[in-house]
Amino acid sequence: MINNMKKCYLDSNIIIAAKDKDSRFHPRAKKILLKLIEKNYLLCLSPLVLDEALFQIQYLLRRRGLFKKEKEILRDFVTSIFLLPNITLVNPPLTQKAQIKVVKFITQYQLRPRDAYHLLIIKSHKIDNIATFDKDFVSVAKVEKIKIIAN
Repeated sequence: MINNMKKCYLDSNIIIAAKDKDSRFHPRAKKILLKLIEKNYLLCLSPLVLDEALFQIQYLLRRRGLFKKEKEILRDFVTSIFLLPNITLVNPPLTQKAQIKVVKFITQYQLRPRDAYHLLIIKSHKIDNIATFDKDFVSVAKVEKIKIIAN
């Protein structure tokens, strides 16, 4: 049952590193994902995370001159993410009040807007864990009682 499952929000740096064998974080990211899957977590992914990941991958492909392979690589990346067990898409709430809360998170925790939206999504969906290598989230996680899974 989804409501009783432990939930973990996946940050873009985890899903990118898990797929990029050249990344120095690849082994750690793979280990994190395997651990979460093994422990039957509901893997929560937002379109914002996908946007960040696709932007980064597209940037790398273009820097490497791989324009002709871009469509295939990006499509394969997204397809592979949705093949993970227990993966689900989560969105931020669309109310005006929720958007104001983003501003509160930006100023309260000195977050970038995108990270404030990640926090809004995490809190709105009652997600207790985040898989990330992002150090910006450490102080936020302590206050908001969100466990960071980084290895």
